[in-house]
Amino acid sequence: MERCARIIENREYQMYLDENEAREKERIYCGHQFDHLLTVARLTYLLLLDDGQPFISREIAYAAGLLHDIGRWKEYRDGGDHAEISAELAGPILEEACFILSERRLIQEAISQHRSTGKDHLHRSPLSKALSKADRYSRPCFKCQAKENCYKIEKQPHQRRLIY
Repeated sequence: MERCARIIENREYQMYLDENEAREKERIYCGHQFDHLLTVARLTYLLLLDDGQPFISREIAYAAGLLHDIGRWKEYRDGGDHAEISAELAGPILEEACFILSERRLIQEAISQHRSTGKDHLHRSPLSKALSKADRYSRPCFKCQAKENCYKIEKQPHQRRLIY
């Protein structure tokens, strides 16, 4: 997992995490700090294995999870879709971490699609589907202090219990 270590050590990556944390300082709902990214990374890999997709490496699954929300701060600042923003910001980080072009494309596509759940969900890669599902399953909604006011709680598949 040397390349994932390079992601975590990357200066821009660390700056994006700091920006997310600063912009969510007063947020009462789920945040997008490193612990969330790591949880999503782990769940993404687990879901790929559960779905019989062992050909996608642990390192690729983790890279997608670690990078999937790095553009949240920019969405807060400028608007736009953080999934698309995160995919764009991930490119140079993945390249610097020595992911080859085909791996970068797969990871960036998954990141850009991690919010999609509609009809296009059927036409996405296994990595895209696992990342999206992992992001939804990553939150412990059943024990959240803000669940009474959360606009997402009814859409969360694990609102009353732990699934993964």
